[in-house]
Amino acid sequence: MKILKTSADLTNKESYALTMSPAVQKMKNAVGQQLTVAKWCIYQDVNAKDGKEQTIVAIMTPEHEVFATNSATFLRDFEQMCDILADDLAAGEALEIKVLTGTSKSGREFITCALAAF
Repeated sequence: MKILKTSADLTNKESYALTMSPAVQKMKNAVGQQLTVAKWCIYQDVNAKDGKEQTIVAIMTPEHEVFATNSATFLRDFEQMCDILADDLAAGEALEIKVLTGTSKSGREFITCALAAF
């Protein structure tokens, strides 16, 4: 496992909670919810099922709930949101996201996110 990017310096406990804890929930279980993002990280890990490397985004709420996904769409949209809001987040503004779902042109369901508080 290799951490690629984080919201801030993470403690060892936060790194574990975001990347290895069995309590991590699937992001698709949060579809339709609004989540406050306290910490986040993007990391690479090997998929136990097929042995292929995958990139995962994991977020932690202020209540220490952790949600993660390997959805490329979610990852792209989340990274772009954090890049655009970098100055606001550095100034201490909270990041509120909505977890959304959609259907691709080929009929596959996917998850993504959008800025919730405006």
